[in-house]
Amino acid sequence: MLGRSPSTPDDGHLPCVECDRRIPRTRFVDGKVACPWCQTLQDDAGGQVVVSPLPVGASHPKVTQRMEGPEQVYVTRQGSWFGWFWLAFTTLHCGFMFYGLAQGTVRVNGQVVTHPSVWHFLGLAAFYSIFFAVGFAFTLSRYTVRLSDNLATVRYRLFPFVGWTWRLAVGETIRVALAYRGARENNNAVNAVVLVSDGQEISFGSFLAKDVKAYLASAIDAFYNGAAGESADFIPKP
Repeated sequence: MLGRSPSTPDDGHLPCVECDRRIPRTRFVDGKVACPWCQTLQDDAGGQVVVSPLPVGASHPKVTQRMEGPEQVYVTRQGSWFGWFWLAFTTLHCGFMFYGLAQGTVRVNGQVVTHPSVWHFLGLAAFYSIFFAVGFAFTLSRYTVRLSDNLATVRYRLFPFVGWTWRLAVGETIRVALAYRGARENNNAVNAVVLVSDGQEISFGSFLAKDVKAYLASAIDAFYNGAAGESADFIPKP
């Protein structure tokens, strides 16, 4: 967790500040390393490495940004090759099953349905809707990040009006970092964008592309803490 006290190093190893597993010091490059197990970035002093400063005027091809009154808004899609493959396979498989059901060659509860009714088609559609939802979640879903002086809001939408919203009240200090929050991809831990202020925390975007997560974390940090970004300790808001 952010702000956790580092463990004591021993025998040429340094315990990870997040998962507490021992990382060989030989893995450190320029005094920094990403934990092989949880991917948390940290330095050789046992402190978590926060995001890199964002150059003035920097943009990202996968992230759109705009100003809406006093709010800075960033929007990005979840899109991934895995999601498009999943969606294509599900569409193909669903098409074959609907065709087979219409031809009377599909088994339902162990029996061949030779004269399917509308309920059979609705039941099959309901079954595949779960798989389509997963595909849309990894392709067409989007994150909208709204930043204001006193509130950070992250909206995740699978479909219009369908999704989740996280809000963090911004106090005198706010810290932004990329850290592991339980998500895994291909059995490998992945980082989320983590915001902490006044003891409250929100995290999002575990399955976004790494460069998109890094850009968003840096942009959020720059908005609240200035172009120089956060240091290892909390910095009061300007």
